[in-house]
Amino acid sequence: MIITVNQKKLKSGLSAVERIVSRNVTLPILQNIVLKTENGRLKLSSTNLEIGINFWLGAKIDEEGEVAVPAKIFSDFISNVNDEKITISSKENVIGINSENYKTKIIGFSAKDFPIIPKSKESSFFNILSQEMLSIFTGVVDSASISEARPELSGVLVSFNSDKIEGAATDSFRLAEKNVLRKTGVAEQSVIIPRSTVLELVRIFSNYEGEISLAISENQIFFATEDLEVVSRLIDGSYPDYKKVIPDKFISKVLVSKSELENNVRLASIFSSNISDIKIKAEENNFKVTAKNTDKGEISSKMQAFLKNEPFEVSVNYRYLLDGLKVIPTDRVSIEFTGEGNPLVLKPEEGKDFIYIIMPLRN
Repeated sequence: MIITVNQKKLKSGLSAVERIVSRNVTLPILQNIVLKTENGRLKLSSTNLEIGINFWLGAKIDEEGEVAVPAKIFSDFISNVNDEKITISSKENVIGINSENYKTKIIGFSAKDFPIIPKSKESSFFNILSQEMLSIFTGVVDSASISEARPELSGVLVSFNSDKIEGAATDSFRLAEKNVLRKTGVAEQSVIIPRSTVLELVRIFSNYEGEISLAISENQIFFATEDLEVVSRLIDGSYPDYKKVIPDKFISKVLVSKSELENNVRLASIFSSNISDIKIKAEENNFKVTAKNTDKGEISSKMQAFLKNEPFEVSVNYRYLLDGLKVIPTDRVSIEFTGEGNPLVLKPEEGKDFIYIIMPLRN
């Protein structure tokens, strides 16, 4: 293989594929990225057996070929090269990298030993805007469980029907649901995407504007653009019927400034105990946030509020509260009290496309 590529474009491609590279000791080949010439372009590939990524970039190809190169060494070198053009060659799995001011050799491996990244066999791709996909994923992923004790809860449930896409996640202590209206033209179906995959998709597509093509097979999901393809396994199992947990009515509702509440919760967190507890209290014109710890001290803050119905007070985990507040897009947030010991509901001031639920702490 002999190719010439632009350093900045190669660096960008490596940033997309290298994060998932496995530190797998039993399968050392997974610590590599495969470089392969394909249809007049250079393809970069990586996988950790749960998620696989292909990235294509333009290149001047003088000789076709493929090779596996150690991801960290290759990425660290390319990131620190300042020359505009880089020539990469490989012979008997030794990779030569030359530019105007640099010349190096890296010991690589045969690409034939690298696992095959699955290709979609589905012809029924449908498109979603990257902003729509990211709004679903960023809105709910923090609520997914980080424990593997119940595998289905360690993923994000995504449900598709002909005119709506719905994402949900819960760790049984809090729950988030985000809806996007989108004509998909697909039959109603639901999949559970691993939390790690969702976080990787958010990172990869955070600066991408445009449409992303999706396809679903029996146990895999595919995301594709012109230059990038991501495939991930899906989590087997049945997701709990979380909609039963969502209250259909409230006893009291309070409307407060989101930024002010976030600040007051962060201040209160300084004095919370080892269970991260704080108290919030809604009164006729005020919303109070308090915390007390015998080893640290105590704090009380108040802010303007608009209360509907009766005052209420509840103890909550401040981390869960902050996670919900940060993904609400409006300047003011609605907090609904549904009864003693029942879920506390957070919603944007207007709109019905997002809901966040926290289970209260026992006093």
